[in-house]
Amino acid sequence: MAVEAPLDDAPQTNADSQPAPDPVAMREFAAKLDRANLKKIGALHFAMVMGALTLWGAGVAWAQTTGWAIAELAAVANAVIAGTVIASTLHEWGHFTGARLADAPSPVLDAPRNHFFMFDFKMADADVRQFTWMSWGGILVPWVIVLAARLFIPGGITSGAALIATLVGKATAASHFEVPIVRDANACGDHNAAFGRGIAGGLDKSGRVGNLTGLAVFAFLVLVF
Repeated sequence: MAVEAPLDDAPQTNADSQPAPDPVAMREFAAKLDRANLKKIGALHFAMVMGALTLWGAGVAWAQTTGWAIAELAAVANAVIAGTVIASTLHEWGHFTGARLADAPSPVLDAPRNHFFMFDFKMADADVRQFTWMSWGGILVPWVIVLAARLFIPGGITSGAALIATLVGKATAASHFEVPIVRDANACGDHNAAFGRGIAGGLDKSGRVGNLTGLAVFAFLVLVF
């Protein structure tokens, strides 16, 4: 079958003839998407935290109502779960808040990674000051949660001691891991290199330190209060 040759006066299109993207419109679209993702992940994390607290509260009520040992064990286990969910979630929101306060590149993800990671900190595009603010947000928020828990959770409840101890353990692990990295970054002026050295040298160790600290706090609270 014969194919007709294109007419010389037919309109031709190429990449050069396409209109250039509008930078303002692109920024507005990115901001709108960022807000939508923030609301979506915020709602999910709120449900996770409330669900974990409710699960622990149900365990406490069961234990206090029946006096059963298995109910107390369930309450303690639920307290550890709740403490982990609360500390891990708000730790990431602390990082996010610090990054945004420092005007660091930190777009919100479409969905959280590994349940908790909810924004993408652009290490290569950030400076040491922005990295420091981002880091300290995640370091300080877990300790604020510990203080709040100590104020609002009454003494004499074994699972309450487990919840506080879990929060302390998570806060300790975060500080043990991240504070040296921040100090190294400010000393050497290269936060990417400091982060790489920190990851290579201390993530597992910080987890063990946090766990041991949590166990010690739990024992102290049970024996003293």
